Amino acid sequence: MRKAAVSLIGVLCCTAILALAHDPRTTAKDFSHGLKIEGAGDLNLSYKAMHFNVATYKRMQEDGQFRARMNSGVWSNIGAAEAGFDVVLGDQALPRGKYTLGLSIDAQDAFSVVFKGADKTVQAPMKVTSDNPEFPYLTFAIYPTDKPDIFVLEGRCGKYRGTVDLKVPYLAEHTHAAPKN
Repeated sequence: MRKAAVSLIGVLCCTAILALAHDPRTTAKDFSHGLKIEGAGDLNLSYKAMHFNVATYKRMQEDGQFRARMNSGVWSNIGAAEAGFDVVLGDQALPRGKYTLGLSIDAQDAFSVVFKGADKTVQAPMKVTSDNPEFPYLTFAIYPTDKPDIFVLEGRCGKYRGTVDLKVPYLAEHTHAAPKN
């Protein structure tokens, strides 16, 4: 009994020391980005802006088991998305609803943004470039384009920049019935 109590006190002391030694500058920060469309609702992304780690990324490229573990663990749940209206990511329909936000990365630097819902998973491939300035943390943004119903969802981390078209069918050109006199 006494050994168990001493062991428990030791574990608690070590845990307290680690908690006090924690440096908040080195942990992922919580970010959010959104799009509000009058009459349709909001599209909100909230996520952890994780730091890009070159050594881990290289290991992911070379070790398929490690990559699968990272994709199904860490990268599959980096945040949340709530779509108040239907969207189309690339050619993948994403119905309104709540989703877990994630990424999928393959050995050839192909990135996909992943939205997991209760009954549907949408994986939209991103167009990726790697000749960009270094960006130390994962970040997402939604940008307008010259078309009223198309936006660009951009993700950046390290030297990688991935984009996918985000279409909002609610904003697509449509006709209205002529008023009846």
